[in-house]
Amino acid sequence: MIRTLRRVALLLVVAAVAAPPLVAQQAAGGRAAHDMQAAPKLDAELAEHFKGITLTDAQVKQLSEIKARHHKAMDALKKDAPDPEAPALKAALGKQMDAGHAEFKALLSPEQYTVFEENMKSHHNAKAAGAKHGMKHDMKHDMKHDSKHEMPKKP
Repeated sequence: MIRTLRRVALLLVVAAVAAPPLVAQQAAGGRAAHDMQAAPKLDAELAEHFKGITLTDAQVKQLSEIKARHHKAMDALKKDAPDPEAPALKAALGKQMDAGHAEFKALLSPEQYTVFEENMKSHHNAKAAGAKHGMKHDMKHDMKHDSKHEMPKKP
């Protein structure tokens, strides 16, 4: 009987000594598994719109969902439109975009939204400048192209 008690006591001591490292390993394994889950990321377009803003994983996920939902609706509008340049289509697309931005605003703090607005101004200014540059480039190209077809001058 004393022998049995000694064995049980020895097993308990061994179990007690081994338990903390085992628990630590399991906890570390749990953290490692959690760390391996990739944090949600913004696509390139959203990353540009939200640069300089620290977002939570939940915000990133919700922003991506909002964009996907509104872009799907805009794609449907474009698909069903007989004229891609129709003012009514452009107004409907603008309305969808405004609705998406309103949803973005609801997710962001006032400070975050201020930065978002600045990013959007920069984005639209860059697009407008690119369009102007493209027009200038086309005009220069046309002028150069036309000059190549002039009759050669006689010496």
